Amino acid sequence: MSFKNKIFCALDFSELDETIQFTNKIKNHIGGIKVGLEFFCKNGPDGVKRLKEFGLPIFLDLKLHDIPNTVARAFKNLIDLSPEYLTIHLTGGKLMIKQLIKYKKKTKLIGVSMLTSLDNQDLKESGIMCNEISYVEKLVKIGVSSGIDGVVSSPREVKLLREKFQKLMLVTPGIRLPDDNKNDQKRTETPGKAIKNGSSLLIIGRTITKSPNPILSIEKIIQNIENEI
Repeated sequence: MSFKNKIFCALDFSELDETIQFTNKIKNHIGGIKVGLEFFCKNGPDGVKRLKEFGLPIFLDLKLHDIPNTVARAFKNLIDLSPEYLTIHLTGGKLMIKQLIKYKKKTKLIGVSMLTSLDNQDLKESGIMCNEISYVEKLVKIGVSSGIDGVVSSPREVKLLREKFQKLMLVTPGIRLPDDNKNDQKRTETPGKAIKNGSSLLIIGRTITKSPNPILSIEKIIQNIENEI
């Protein structure tokens, strides 16, 4: 896999036309596209179908989380979109995960452990007494034992998880170039260090989408990776 193919751009737009225009601009420079709740709530399945016309792998980031039967029914309505990846919350538990595995076809299920906007203080305030790395590891073990294809991991946990789960797909958000603003992400890292530590795919949004020159920013991301590897 080339470094370009490790980059999935997070298209955090609401409007379909804007999303299509931006994707058309960068489509030859990335490995895939990620769309989440903002896009899906505005454009629904039809919007995803439009994006599939680009022929890029789609990472559908909906973070499904509910009782097993409810999530399974929702999942059945999504699976015909054939996204390459679909996210679910690992805190939904083993039964929820196993229910979805029955219906996933070729789509890879990616488990979300702990959002990159959270840290140890947030865990304490929620009554969770272990630190973030221990908490993430516990959730990942639940996912792996249930048959999950991969997990979303902040850059801070990637190295540890790669050592413990050598064949597991690790998808990493919270990626920033050295001069970038962290914005609302608390656990961030450069693309090069994330790949060096074992990340399989990088989810990168604002570094690309807010750049005055998105293609140049993608080139800088690839250069950062090449400098680290």
